[in-house]
Amino acid sequence: MTGIRDADEINERALVRAIPDGDIRSLLPTPWPHDRIGLPVSPPRKPDAPDSWERFRSILRVVTNWARAAIETETGRGIFFLLLPVMAGCGAIVYFTLGFEPAWTPLLSMLAISVISRIASRKHYVAAQLLTLVVALISGLALGKLETERRATPMLGSDVATRVTGRVVALEYQDNGSWRITLDVLRTERPKLRFPPERIRVNARDIPALTSIGSGLNGFVRMRIPSGPVRPGNYDFSFHAYFNGIGANGFFLGTPRSVSVPPPGKLTGGVSQWIAQLRVRVSERIEEVIGGEDGSVASALVAGTRAGISEQTNDDLRKAGLAHILSISGLHMALAAGVVMLTLRSAFALFPAFSVRHPVKKYAAFLSLLSCTFYLAMSGADVAAQRSYVMIAVMLTALLVDRAAISMRNLAIAAIAMIAISPHEILGPSFQMSFSATAALIAGYGWWSEYNAKKHSGGEKRSKIAHGIVGKTLKLLGGTAATSLIAGLASGVFAAYHFNNTAPLGLIGNVLAVPAISILIMPFAVFSLVLMPLQLDWLPLQVMGGGILIVRHIAAFVAAWSPDGNPGAMPVLTLLLWSVALVLAVVLSTRLKLFALPFVIAGFITFASEPFPDIVISEDAKLVGVRLADGRIALNRNRPSKFTTDNWKAAYLVRDFIGPMQVENKTQAETEGFECEEGLCAMPLRDGRTLAYTADAGMREVACNVGDIVILAIPGKKPACERSSILSISKRDLALKGAVEIRLGAVQEQSRVPKAMPANMSTARKAALGLPTQQQNHDDRLTFAVGIPIRPWHLHRLYSRQARGLADREYKSKATLRRKSANCQANSDDKPAHCN
Repeated sequence: MTGIRDADEINERALVRAIPDGDIRSLLPTPWPHDRIGLPVSPPRKPDAPDSWERFRSILRVVTNWARAAIETETGRGIFFLLLPVMAGCGAIVYFTLGFEPAWTPLLSMLAISVISRIASRKHYVAAQLLTLVVALISGLALGKLETERRATPMLGSDVATRVTGRVVALEYQDNGSWRITLDVLRTERPKLRFPPERIRVNARDIPALTSIGSGLNGFVRMRIPSGPVRPGNYDFSFHAYFNGIGANGFFLGTPRSVSVPPPGKLTGGVSQWIAQLRVRVSERIEEVIGGEDGSVASALVAGTRAGISEQTNDDLRKAGLAHILSISGLHMALAAGVVMLTLRSAFALFPAFSVRHPVKKYAAFLSLLSCTFYLAMSGADVAAQRSYVMIAVMLTALLVDRAAISMRNLAIAAIAMIAISPHEILGPSFQMSFSATAALIAGYGWWSEYNAKKHSGGEKRSKIAHGIVGKTLKLLGGTAATSLIAGLASGVFAAYHFNNTAPLGLIGNVLAVPAISILIMPFAVFSLVLMPLQLDWLPLQVMGGGILIVRHIAAFVAAWSPDGNPGAMPVLTLLLWSVALVLAVVLSTRLKLFALPFVIAGFITFASEPFPDIVISEDAKLVGVRLADGRIALNRNRPSKFTTDNWKAAYLVRDFIGPMQVENKTQAETEGFECEEGLCAMPLRDGRTLAYTADAGMREVACNVGDIVILAIPGKKPACERSSILSISKRDLALKGAVEIRLGAVQEQSRVPKAMPANMSTARKAALGLPTQQQNHDDRLTFAVGIPIRPWHLHRLYSRQARGLADREYKSKATLRRKSANCQANSDDKPAHCN
């Protein structure tokens, strides 16, 4: 190493020695001129810009890492458990909306395969959790079918008038002075029905004086089959009647008479009858003390009887966003449990020695659970009350086992329990609105708690105002407004779909009314029930009545200023999209909830793009409506069903209805609407075709030749028109498939000039077979409310007289039938022949 270093030094000396003396200074560093600003550097070299693919891969890598971290966070917070009721509910929805009745074999086979796959994949966490969701989905299908077979409600096949002997199960006094009675049918006579319904709901103008729950009634009843939806997508009366055990509806012809009937055979029947009698006594006591319509509202809040509330009050509460207070739901259960628990905790606090040695919080929670159970029985245990009770029971049970009461996990447990007990309720507005509002409130509370914790984590002191009375009052009002807004937005989607109502000023109504409900109404309702056996309930009921009066005034004030919040009929696809968005928003806790926004936007697009139907026909084939360009609907009857037209007006945003014009009374300027003559009504449509309607079998050929779309409201198995180019809908079609909406399609060939109603019908009869026809291809879209009636809750439609092609039974006037019924009840040995 030394030799090498010496050689290097020798070479350097030789190099320097070779340079002339004058040039050696060029090798030394020279000072930088003072007038130069920066050091001389080489021009910067820009790095090569990445290509588009590299940029995309980089963005994708960042997004993937973020998504992986978010999914891990959601998994750690139990997202898979929260999705169990969602998947089970989806399974139930799939079952109840299928176009056929699935058999048990494929259902159980799929369930067994999914369970075995879940067990086999238990070592793979993600796969196991996904298969658990599949098991929940198939279980929802199986639970829906199990409930359907467990109910198996006998439904009336066809409208009939018969003498009924039955036991009173429920008794409600209506605001119009009539009675609504639920009867267990014990016997039918004249005619004796071979397949009678087990339970019916009937109206009566009057009843015997001593009628009560458990009494027997006998009278002539006009029974009707439960109807289908008034329009496609609307409330299905037959579906809910099937699962509520109601096989027919109807009314007494005359006043029924009291008869002796045996008591219920089963122990549960006797207990149910005793509870129903207790409810009636409590309801009568409340209405007696409070009086008026306030007493009817108080009875609805305590005993669940809403029949005495006027339509005006119902409408005011609905417009003010306060209709939920009439249905015993989560708010009522929570307030009742809270009042009991607070009272008990305060009472235990008076005995500190006992409270220190015992878990008084659990004692209070247990007694609150018992009180809620009593409240459930007192309210009639309808579906909304059952669902609310399950939710409160889960939360109080969580307190008994030292767990958090309010959590999304407890809500999921309550939802699973409700789906297991009554899976059909997931299609009803009560289930959807209640669980959506509760889930949104829990999610909002969780977000606010997390935000508040971060805000004050640095030791930031709150202002003195926040601790004062003003601050606490503002906090209370702000909390009420926030909860009303969150719950209103979450449940408003389902309210708009089911009721065509969104209550634009519901936030104001709830902010003003909820304090009165929480302070004056529900606490004193609980106190009145506790003190009622001691006859000390007068004062609590008076305070409760004063609170109800305040709420009614608030509802009337808000309703008077509320604009029309009716968005019209919502498409099913829009409801599904917004439901998915709501689930993502409340279940996810990270920024993954932003994936709800595309579903919200897609829901608005589908809602705006769905046109109103051009033609709508009722299921009894009596009413036909055609939408005009200005938003009005032309009807074929001058005196239509008010219930049907009110429903159409809300769903289709109808400006007004116009009736038909008789041809002999028509003037030249009157060209809109139906033109009717001799049992035939016709109307030109917007695409140049003609709609013809007749309920006269003798006018069938004329209608088939005059119209391109023909509605034949006549009996018969094959009353359709012979021309293949005609769209014909018969009374039998509607009896089987329900009400129908028709959206006219684009004409693919030149349409003929619309045929006007002939000047006189005799000429039309002569020329009926000679009217010109032209083959056309129209892409019309028909939507039936029921479709093919093969599901158990629609099977009774197959046996109606209309579905079998038979004419309706002709009954004499109601007055004649009432006179006959009265004669049969006369205490005379010589009764008319029709009574035998």
